[in-house]
Amino acid sequence: MTGSVDTIIMNASNVSGLSALDIAERPWKYQGYKDFSSFITKDPDFFAVRRFGRLHIRALLTLQDHLSELEERLDEIDEHYSRKATKITGGNPPTIVNLPVQRMGSAGNGTPGPDSSPDLTDLRDINNGTIRDDIPERAELISKIASKLAEYDKLLLSYITLKDIPTAPKRNANNIKAWFSANLGAIMEEETRFIQHQSDLISGHIPKSALRRYFEHCVLFWSSTLPRALPKPPTSSTDEHGEMSLFSDQGIDSLGSVAVLVAALFMLIAPLWILHALTSIRLKLAVITSFVVVCLMFLSLATLGRPFERLAATAGYAAVLVVFLQVGDISQ
Repeated sequence: MTGSVDTIIMNASNVSGLSALDIAERPWKYQGYKDFSSFITKDPDFFAVRRFGRLHIRALLTLQDHLSELEERLDEIDEHYSRKATKITGGNPPTIVNLPVQRMGSAGNGTPGPDSSPDLTDLRDINNGTIRDDIPERAELISKIASKLAEYDKLLLSYITLKDIPTAPKRNANNIKAWFSANLGAIMEEETRFIQHQSDLISGHIPKSALRRYFEHCVLFWSSTLPRALPKPPTSSTDEHGEMSLFSDQGIDSLGSVAVLVAALFMLIAPLWILHALTSIRLKLAVITSFVVVCLMFLSLATLGRPFERLAATAGYAAVLVVFLQVGDISQ
């Protein structure tokens, strides 16, 4: 569904038992986010929210640094537990013992030397090849890393998804600004400032071709007949938005399909008859060039394909005309 930009006037007298004066004096009480939310759900062209790109990046950088600190701590623990002089004694949980070099007895067997204290007779090497019987300090650190990684990954993937959503069109922001202007005081002024961040707004809108936008704004908006021919189906909402022009996307799409079909038939048939009537090769080439340029312009304005796709379609169209030119020369 498509909404107009400049004709949004809220008729908030839908609240039973209230006069227009009551609503005008306390719009924040009788309209507020209830009516604002209802307005936004009327049409995709009325929806826009902030992406908060700067805050997402700030939060990601913060989590990244926290993870870097935890990573450094884990590396330090791994390096410490891999030293020859680092032993454990006891169990549940074991005690970490850092032996001086002079205390080491036989190299590599973990047997305490002559100067060892009596309570260190059960010294043994740390097993760095187990997860089930890992040292509690390292196990707790890894658990903390896993939790922080889940938080980081979730935010990162969420931001990547948001980043791929196109910026909201200006018409969406203009529609919301028009509602704010027509309903002053319904939403607190500081809570309307989000609409000023145009480059940070997203809407999830479906992209529209330049010709479609022109048709909606300059034809439907000013026409008194087409809006009645392309009405939007009624919604379940009970509020009344006075002079709001809503049109059916399905009706516009059907009308656009018919228009494109007619244009395509004209651009295929008309040059064939023109080329057949001409005898000069220069004039024929001029006709082909003109129709090829018109075809490329039409595809650029009426479709959403990528540039190389438009060029490929135009090249195919030009090939058809050149083939007909060659066939005409042979027949003559």
